[in-house]
Amino acid sequence: MVTVKVQRNEQNEIEAITVSGHANAGKHGSDIVCSAVSAVSLGLINASDILLNSNPDVQLAEKDGGFLKWNVRPVDDQLLSEKQQLLAESMVVSLFMIAESYGKYVSVHDTKWQGGV
Repeated sequence: MVTVKVQRNEQNEIEAITVSGHANAGKHGSDIVCSAVSAVSLGLINASDILLNSNPDVQLAEKDGGFLKWNVRPVDDQLLSEKQQLLAESMVVSLFMIAESYGKYVSVHDTKWQGGV
């Protein structure tokens, strides 16, 4: 199962998003759930990098996959900070939508969207 954990600060801003595990919804290379999670996660991190020139702090399991952590660093510029938070929130919402359709393979844990769960 893919597990997504969102860490937030006191202002409810995202500090980190961790995606770990494998969906195992299909054969390696044909797993549409894993592909969806990867596309959303990497797409929004790349958008942050390219659109905001943010050089995101990302940790990956290079060899076997199954692990990604985006440490959403504070930004001094308020407008850039808001944009970065919007991209991070978009990632979380998109992953929730995948989990809604494929809950057997993906779970998302975020206090903002789950009322403290």
